Amino acid sequence: MTKLLSLFACAIMAVLLPYNAFSQYILNGNATKETCNCYLLTPAETSRSGSVWQQTKINLNDPFDFKFNVFLGCLDATGADGIVFILQPLSTNLGVYGGGLGFQGVAPSIGIALDTWQNFEDNDPAYDHISIQANGVIKHGNDLAGPIPASASSDNIEDCNWHTLRITWDPSSHTISSYFDGIFRLSSKVDMIADIFKNDPMVYWGFSAATGGSVNVQKFCTSLNPEFSTGLTNDAICFGTPINFRDSSISFTSVKNFHWDFGDGATSTLADPPPHNYTQPGIYEVKYSITAADGCESETFTKKITIGDKPDLSLRIFDTCETFSPRINISSNVNYGKVAQWKWELDGNPFSTDEYVDLSKIAAGNHSLRLTVASDVGCISNAYLANFNIKNAPVISIKANDGCVNTPILFTGQTDLSTTVDKWHWNFGDNILSEDKNTEHIYSSPSDYPVQLSVRGSNGCIGYAVKNIRAIKPIANAGKDTVVIQNTLFQLLGSGGSSYAWTPSTGLSNPSIFNPVGSATNDIKYLLTVKTPEGCTDTASINITVFKGSAIYVPTAFTPNSDGLNDILKPNLIGIKTLYYFTIYNRWGQKVFSTNHVNKGWDGYFKGSIVDGESFAWVLKAVDQIGKIYDLKGTFVLLK
Repeated sequence: MTKLLSLFACAIMAVLLPYNAFSQYILNGNATKETCNCYLLTPAETSRSGSVWQQTKINLNDPFDFKFNVFLGCLDATGADGIVFILQPLSTNLGVYGGGLGFQGVAPSIGIALDTWQNFEDNDPAYDHISIQANGVIKHGNDLAGPIPASASSDNIEDCNWHTLRITWDPSSHTISSYFDGIFRLSSKVDMIADIFKNDPMVYWGFSAATGGSVNVQKFCTSLNPEFSTGLTNDAICFGTPINFRDSSISFTSVKNFHWDFGDGATSTLADPPPHNYTQPGIYEVKYSITAADGCESETFTKKITIGDKPDLSLRIFDTCETFSPRINISSNVNYGKVAQWKWELDGNPFSTDEYVDLSKIAAGNHSLRLTVASDVGCISNAYLANFNIKNAPVISIKANDGCVNTPILFTGQTDLSTTVDKWHWNFGDNILSEDKNTEHIYSSPSDYPVQLSVRGSNGCIGYAVKNIRAIKPIANAGKDTVVIQNTLFQLLGSGGSSYAWTPSTGLSNPSIFNPVGSATNDIKYLLTVKTPEGCTDTASINITVFKGSAIYVPTAFTPNSDGLNDILKPNLIGIKTLYYFTIYNRWGQKVFSTNHVNKGWDGYFKGSIVDGESFAWVLKAVDQIGKIYDLKGTFVLLK
C-alpha cells in the first residue's frame, strides 16, 4: 500500500488540541493523553498523525538517558506506519500524516525511527526496523545509523505488546544510542550541536507518528515501570531468613514515592526497605508501585514470594540378604515447594545424592543409613537415621567332574561351615531338576551343560553356584578297509581317544598305540577300542585284505534269456584295484556297451532290443593292487 508523504516540513496543524496549563507536554493532531504518562499518537484510522512534545527545551551540552514504553499496534502485515523520536529546535506543533511519520522534511533535526511499513521508494527493508536519520530525510542510504531490525529477537514489533525504548546522549563523545527491549540496537557519533543545530544546544524532544492507507494504534509512555529484586533464586527462600527487597524500577523522571505491600499486612514507603522477615511459611503476593516526580502514579507490579517450610521426613529400611538392595520406605512432605535434594550417609560416610539408592553391593553385617532432604526452596529437613542388617548369603559350590554320555555323573553340593542349608535345587542344564543335596545324573547327548545349584539358608537367604559339565561321547576311527601285500609292512592309524587298544594283536608292533605297524599273511579284521581321560570308550574296526595275486577272466559265451543264469556278461576281476574300461563291439565295429564299474556288465541289449546271436569282441584295461596293468582283448558268443 502506498503511503501519503509528509505535506511539508514544519507544518502547523490546523487543529491544536487544548492541554492542561500545568502539563509539561504539548499535543498536536490526533494525539491524546490516555493516562498521566501515556499518550495515543494515532488511532487505528487512515491518514492520521499525532505528535507530543515536551514544552520546554533541553540543553544538549548535558547528557540524557530517556526511557520510554512504546506500543506499535496489533496489525502486522497491514499495519502502518510507525513512530519517531525527534530532537528539533523549531516548534512544539509539528507532525503530519503518511509515510514520513511526521519527521519527513523537519530540518534541522535528529530522528530515531521505528518504521513498521515497507516503502520501496524509501529503500525500506522488509522487516520492522530502527534507524537514526538527520534533517527529516527518511529515504535510507544516507542514514547516520541503520536500518536494522528494531527487535533483536523478532522482525515484527506490531505484536500487540508494549516494548521499552531507551535513548541516551553522551555530549563528551558526541554519541547518541538506542536500546530496544533492553538490548542495544545502534548508535551514531555526531556533533549534534555544531553539525546539526548550528551551535544551538537548546532543542525540543518529542514523538510523532502517522498512518496513511494502512493503520495501527500507536502509543508511547514516559517510563514508569515499578520493579524490584530480591536476590533470591526463583524468588523463594526458606522460612526464618530475612529478604532484602531492592527497587529496580525504570522511570523517565525521578521517583518521588514508593509503595510496598509485602502481602502479610506489612508495608513500607522506602525505596529499599529494611530486610523483611515473614513469620509463617507460605506464598505471599508482594505489590509494589511508584509515583514519579511529575505526580504520575504507576500501575502496581506484583510478584509472588515463596517462603518454604522444613520438609517432614521419615525413613524405614528392611533387612535383606547379600546382593540384594534392602527395601526402603521414605515419607517426605513439604507444603511450599517440593523435595529436590537428597543426602545419604552410609555408616557415617557420604554415600549418594540420588533420590533412590542401590545398596546391593555393600558387605554383610549391621549398617546405618542417614537421610537428609531439602526442598527446592532450600529448606533442609532434620536428619533421619535407620539401622538395618545385610544377612550372609550361603556360600556354595558344585563338586562334579566331566563324564560320559549314558553313564551316571555324581553331583555334590558343598557349603561353608557357617551355613546351614534348608533346601537344595539342581538344574542340570537339560531341563532335568533335582531337590537332593547329592545326586547322580545321566546325560543322553554329548554337550557342555551349565549346571546350576541354588540353596536356601536357614536365615532365608539364597546362594547360587554354576559349573559347566561336559558330557563326552568319543568316536573311534580305525581307518578305512584296505588291501595290503602279503607279508609286507603296513601301518594302522586310529583316532578318537587318548589311549588305544587293538585286538587281536597278531602281527602288530604295539597294540597299545594309535599307529602300530603290522604285517599279515592272510586277511584279518582288527578291533580298535579308544578311551578318554574321563574313562569314556568307543570301538571301531578295519578289514585288512591280503593281496596274493591278481587275474582277469572274461566268459566266452553268455545267454541273456532272463532265466537267472549267465544273463550278464562281465569280467571276473581278482585283485584288481581299478577298472579303466570294459568295452564290447559287434562284428561291424559298433560299440554296443562300455563301463568302468567293476560290478556292471552287458545284458545283451543294444538300442532298446536284444541283439541276435552272434560273435562279439571286447577290450579291457585295468590295474591290480600292486600296480600291474592289464591290457586285454578277446571274443565271445551271445546265445539265445
